[in-house]
Amino acid sequence: MTAATERVVVLMTRAEKRAMEAKAKRMGSSAAELVRRSVEAFDPAAETEEMTALLEVLAASHKSTLAALARAERELAATRGYFRAKSKRS
Repeated sequence: MTAATERVVVLMTRAEKRAMEAKAKRMGSSAAELVRRSVEAFDPAAETEEMTALLEVLAASHKSTLAALARAERELAATRGYFRAKSKRS
């Protein structure tokens, strides 16, 4: 691994700094290592691809849910019609 030789100053709120330090402590590493790993792991293109895939799954699920709801509403209307007709005969 290449030694880190560049310095970057990042301004953040006190709460953000505490959160970063707490995460680093849980990892057993320094805040700098957490930042380096985060930069390495961040890939906006991959996130976009993942979000697109999730949206496709959501759209298919939504379509399926709407179809099931439409079937349930038709069955409910038929059941209500059945009981309306039955109550008129009584």
